[in-house]
Amino acid sequence: MEKEVALFKSSLEKKYGPWKRSKALFGSSAYGKIASDLSISNSQFSKLLYGTGTKGMYERTLENVNRLVERQVIESAYAKSQKNLSMSDRNNRKKILLFSFIFFLLGIFFSYYFKLINASNVKGPYSEHPLEQYFYPASEKYFDSPFLNNSDILDNCPCVSFEGRWTLYESFKLPLPGIKKPGLYYQGKSADLILRCTNLFDSHISKGNALMGYEHLKSEIWIDTKEENLVPIYFNPEQKKLTNKFDELTFENDERFVKIADLSGFNVNMFEINGDSITRRAELSGRISLDVNDALVQKYNIDVAYITKNVLGDLTKTKCETIFNPYCDPNNLSEGSQLSYSCTYKIGEENLGLKSGYPYTKTFSLKSQVYSDYISCECNE
Repeated sequence: MEKEVALFKSSLEKKYGPWKRSKALFGSSAYGKIASDLSISNSQFSKLLYGTGTKGMYERTLENVNRLVERQVIESAYAKSQKNLSMSDRNNRKKILLFSFIFFLLGIFFSYYFKLINASNVKGPYSEHPLEQYFYPASEKYFDSPFLNNSDILDNCPCVSFEGRWTLYESFKLPLPGIKKPGLYYQGKSADLILRCTNLFDSHISKGNALMGYEHLKSEIWIDTKEENLVPIYFNPEQKKLTNKFDELTFENDERFVKIADLSGFNVNMFEINGDSITRRAELSGRISLDVNDALVQKYNIDVAYITKNVLGDLTKTKCETIFNPYCDPNNLSEGSQLSYSCTYKIGEENLGLKSGYPYTKTFSLKSQVYSDYISCECNE
């Protein structure tokens, strides 16, 4: 039993402190106090201490001692953590106050900054493509072009011939609901579309058949000052279609129409070439109203913010038909070549009963081709 007795004594010293036999103490704890902690009687404690206890008594009591040691360690660690947490809380409160003050100052700065921006830049429409410097920088000394390298040309047929800058060939217009009165119109005025080959869709589109398009679209909101009804002059309710009179409308040449605001929007396009067809998918990434005519807005009770966010916001639901690809042989592409899409857009507030959506045509014209040299590329019809 010597082993059990020695283990028992060393465990007690670990928990309470050195054994002081002459004073009947372990550390500063009396035998009676220790017996009580271990849930045993004083006589049992004496038997264990002097080697007359049974093996079972030693096993059970050692388990109790170990639990007491473990509890002491946990309590000590908890006390230490609470102390550190208290100190941390004081430091965090100081940091929070400091950061709050800094963010307060930054808030004042940026509020003032954006007021200056709104007072200056937002007075006129954007003059250039938002990604201009990433595709057509003023200096190419330290420039990594996003367009294809010459060594990748043959591996990216036919999309390489489509790379470059495309513009809107002609404006398009749509009647707008949203103000409970007739006479509000949207006009897509110009577009600056940059096309480049992409491998993002290689998992389901053959290499060389996908293009990403980054489109800066400038558009306008016009008001008919006479608030003339669409029906019957501009819309045929029986045929559910806009009339030729509507197509012939030229807002800029008719004094009845006054421009209320310019709009600048950014669309992300994906073009998929399938031999003799090209599919276009587009998603609006943001739009901002500029040069708002406050006098007209107030006179005709037009909420430009609502029109921009809720009415024109539904242009994200645009759907364009797949078109025939006249450039199946990409060598037929040249500056001036066109891609023309018949599209529709749906809007929740529409009042004309056009379940399939408002129709319009969007035609892009190639303005600046990146790679115009001959390329050996088969036409897969």
